[in-house]
Amino acid sequence: MKKLSLVLINIFLKFTSLISPKLTSWLAFKLFCTTIKPNTKSERYQAMLNASDKLFSSATQHKIQYESGYVTAYEFNAVSNPNNKQAGTALLVHGWQSHSRHLHKFVQPLLNNGYRVISLDLPGHGQSAGRTFHIPMAVAALHAVNNTLGEFDSILTHSLGGAVVATALGGTIARHPKLVTDQVVLISPPNSVKKIFDDFAAMVGLSAAARLRMEDIVEKLSGKRSDSFNVGTQLQSAESRILVIHSPDDKEVPFSEAQAIAAANPTSVLVPMPGLGHRRIIASDEVVQSTVEFLKPRN
Repeated sequence: MKKLSLVLINIFLKFTSLISPKLTSWLAFKLFCTTIKPNTKSERYQAMLNASDKLFSSATQHKIQYESGYVTAYEFNAVSNPNNKQAGTALLVHGWQSHSRHLHKFVQPLLNNGYRVISLDLPGHGQSAGRTFHIPMAVAALHAVNNTLGEFDSILTHSLGGAVVATALGGTIARHPKLVTDQVVLISPPNSVKKIFDDFAAMVGLSAAARLRMEDIVEKLSGKRSDSFNVGTQLQSAESRILVIHSPDDKEVPFSEAQAIAAANPTSVLVPMPGLGHRRIIASDEVVQSTVEFLKPRN
């Protein structure tokens, strides 16, 4: 958020807190869940779009209905190669304020390894409907894609996408069955969803009473409080091979979050990738290579 906008939001929420913490919590949660399309595109962003144009024009585009509208998924068929064992289906799940094309560099190497690849625009992102996103909504969308396009043998995530996938794999939301996958790669994942809420509340100057009321909204939507959506803990029941890749200099999601996930899952593999920050990391050839190597079909 721009500095002036943040100051105005702080003033407004402090004022509404005096009138009604309940109303303030609803306004804050609405703000928290609202996605924004950028008005201007940086040179790096435009270069990414240009690089992915040809690849995504070859995909089969699916608009898949779920309880809150529809999400868009891109299907890429596996490359026929007698030297490669068919690897099944890999799902790619992007992060907050992102979309499928940000993960385009992983698609062709996975296809070359025999995967059918599904790249998903999460609710409120990319070509999916709406401008609202929260984890229960995203988990519902994930199950709709799974039911429509088939089960996923491997899942690759970036940033907040890791929290969505961990929630689905952990079966945390009771109305959805536990999603199953053989292996999962989490790039720059958060561990504590509660921390995300706490940081947001501090940033916008939310009162303690209003912050507590936000938990009521989370519980109404999901049946759980925010501290139930701990990525490391949820993955303990996933029975998946786990690779965590994170840059120690990540300024958006601290490296300690990845360490906590790895500590909670002793059989997981944690690979530090220094100097790549939070967003550049998914454009790294080294990260793509490490991911594809981990996801190679196993005998």
